[in-house]
Amino acid sequence: MGERLLLAYTTLMEKAPGAAFRRARELYLNKYCVPQANTDHPLRLFVCDEQTDESEAPAPDGQPGHRLVTLTSRPGQLAIVHWQQTSPPTPFMLESYLAEVWQLNAKDLDLVAGSTPWFRQGGHQTRFSPPANLIVQQQSLLTLKE
Repeated sequence: MGERLLLAYTTLMEKAPGAAFRRARELYLNKYCVPQANTDHPLRLFVCDEQTDESEAPAPDGQPGHRLVTLTSRPGQLAIVHWQQTSPPTPFMLESYLAEVWQLNAKDLDLVAGSTPWFRQGGHQTRFSPPANLIVQQQSLLTLKE
């Protein structure tokens, strides 16, 4: 997996609403694509079926009532959206987008054309499983008074 994709996914997750706000987080991921250098490109990448895991452990500072909360997030799938177009992108367009923008080889991915348009008629979508190491962990210190 290209570093570019991991960095962009991390940037998207840093701005996402907290996991406790599931509906707001889902709407955010439907509305905002994974940041890419060329914002005028006809293809955009979105996170689908996000999988999250939250764990809690004693904080390393040893303070009673302090807990370290770790949120691990991973996309279940990624969607390439042909922005505001009902037609699917050409195979060449998909291959060049994945290679040039995300450093991914389309031949290594199982690209599946979607039967419904992206969120709010955003465009034709093509989904694929993300690279296995596309995972982001965020940690927060939780301070509770006893």
